[in-house]
Amino acid sequence: MRFLYTVSALAMLLASPVAAQDKFRWLETPTDSKALDWARQQTQRAQTAIAAMPQHAEIEAELKALLAAGDPPPEYLLFGSVALRFQRSVTHPHGVLSVGRRGADGVPGGWRDVLDIDALRRAEGTAYEFHFAATSVVCAPPDHLRCILLLSPLGGDETELREFDLSTGRFVTDGFRAPASRTFVDWLDKDRLLIEHTVGDRPKLPTGWPASVAIWKRGTPLSAAKTVYTAKPTDAIMTIRATGEGADRVGVIMRAIDYSTIENVVVRSDGRVEVAPLPRKTKMILGNAGGGRIIAQLGEAAEVAGRTLPAESVVAFDTRTATPAAQRLSLVFTPSDGEFLSDTYTGIAPTRTGVQMVLNRRGLQRLVTATATNTGWRIESGKDEAVGTAVAIQASDPDSDAVVLKRAGFLLPSRLDLAGDGASTTLHSEQAAFDASGLVAELKSAPSKDGTPIDYYLVRPRKIKPGATPLLMTGYGAFGISLSPGYLDYVQGGKSIVPWLRRGGALAIPLIRGGGERGEAWHQAAIREKRQKSYDDFASVTEAIIKDGVTTPKHIGVFGSSNGGLLAAVMGTQRPDLYGAIVSDVPLTDLVRLPYMGMGAAWLNEYGDAKIPAMLASINAYSPYQNVVASKTYPPFFITVATSDNRVGPGHARKLAAALENAGATAYYLEDQEGGHGVSDPLSRPELMADRMTFLLNALK
Repeated sequence: MRFLYTVSALAMLLASPVAAQDKFRWLETPTDSKALDWARQQTQRAQTAIAAMPQHAEIEAELKALLAAGDPPPEYLLFGSVALRFQRSVTHPHGVLSVGRRGADGVPGGWRDVLDIDALRRAEGTAYEFHFAATSVVCAPPDHLRCILLLSPLGGDETELREFDLSTGRFVTDGFRAPASRTFVDWLDKDRLLIEHTVGDRPKLPTGWPASVAIWKRGTPLSAAKTVYTAKPTDAIMTIRATGEGADRVGVIMRAIDYSTIENVVVRSDGRVEVAPLPRKTKMILGNAGGGRIIAQLGEAAEVAGRTLPAESVVAFDTRTATPAAQRLSLVFTPSDGEFLSDTYTGIAPTRTGVQMVLNRRGLQRLVTATATNTGWRIESGKDEAVGTAVAIQASDPDSDAVVLKRAGFLLPSRLDLAGDGASTTLHSEQAAFDASGLVAELKSAPSKDGTPIDYYLVRPRKIKPGATPLLMTGYGAFGISLSPGYLDYVQGGKSIVPWLRRGGALAIPLIRGGGERGEAWHQAAIREKRQKSYDDFASVTEAIIKDGVTTPKHIGVFGSSNGGLLAAVMGTQRPDLYGAIVSDVPLTDLVRLPYMGMGAAWLNEYGDAKIPAMLASINAYSPYQNVVASKTYPPFFITVATSDNRVGPGHARKLAAALENAGATAYYLEDQEGGHGVSDPLSRPELMADRMTFLLNALK
């Protein structure tokens, strides 16, 4: 007992905020003056060094020309007869919001610009970022002309809430408005919001997220909003959606006990709260409410409505009071063996009468439509997409069955189509940014260390240089998030990767464990003490590509963002023999200190709690910051973050850069004040992305 107590006490000391042996802990506080001075000096030094590298001016000019030659695809949201479009461009890098009217055929037209974010930044002197999505734009039924916009000062996760009138193109005087905080919101009716926030002394979860949900009435102060639900102190996060019409409109709270355990709570119009009788072991679907139903996907086998259903089944709970109790729970769809929902963000969307889903089978995707009938659900399946291409659901309409589908591939520019409800039209076709005729996209597989086959995409020149083809690799492998093919998308670095491809470079994306490419079991296979499996998978694919004669370690670079930034940092510190350069963007790097930076306390179920002795040993085995030692030779690192990133916090990136420099390794560290967790954006920061590509080309060629 004495030995166990001693080990536990030591683990608590190592993981506590006051552990003395962590010499770079002072870099954790985002706005500490000493830490900011260090970050500024490091950034200036890195920028000066990279600017002096061969090809820097050429790469920067090439990237800016690529950006000027064509805008990225617009994004859409649908609200009944109203359509919203958000377009970013070189001249408007922060975007312009436009509104259109949908005609009898459902096709939007008569577009007019209503809000220029760049002009708003100039007029109000605040560096707003607008993350256009269904969680940051909600419009009040039935006409959907009054909307709540969530605007982020400096690009962080805290957002200002402001009511906007689409008909006038102006913010509503004396409308709903709240200062920046972590906020989720939706309309119960035109004069009431269901809201969670952290303004003032509002209670918070240990993760920094709101701990309570309230109903806020128009014309009253936010402080007077009536609390209708409070989370448990140990919960991770909560999100809010609303669904239904008239008196049947309800709020839906998705209470994430952890990222694999979900409880759905229904808030009736009069404030009454009831827990939906859905299994808890379900996946996190942010857009989980529509058509008066809550949609869930089982993470493990469970009993639903008297039937035992297998994991991955999609089920629905009808919140409408007129629906007989015995008919409220239903099975929507069970994928066939070996087939899984592509992801829970753009792979599933409820509509007025059904559910749209994208299924994935070992890297190949197809669209499935489920429609509710009086006798159950009718299923219609589409054809498989081509290898190296994918389909995603960009938007769905709460008032109809219309959806916006995005089809794209590594070598296929994006096409946005309006489909469903009798509508079928192309909203946008992206122009090719480069000549892809000399490239080929392949789907391959390699055995991991334990023999598990790991699929990976490989985009390469048709004629490779045996053993000398420069190769970039990226991945994710956490939270059940899946990676799919896309055309110059954010995962690939947008148009910044074009100079790489034009110069004969290749790209590989392993679909490693921890992700959702093969369902929840694939995710669970690499959480907590099993995290190493993700890294074994990635290394095994690397070794297979080398064995195939495509390239050699000195020509291989790894890049990634967020958990992908952690992945890149692990590969660089754990297997420096396999890689010639590492780009770690907005990463996690000190998993021992995870709960004390950003919202890391929400992710202990994914990575493990270092206060537990056995878990501390697992974390110390791979956590990059703990594994930088002077006795190793490391590839050069390029590390990026924003001071305003309050999701992971800048401390992780700072500490890794400081540790590498202290060990005698080369680390280029760049910290921007703005940008939040999406700082590495070619449109708003082309110089940063040109620095990244210059670094990679010089390190690997």
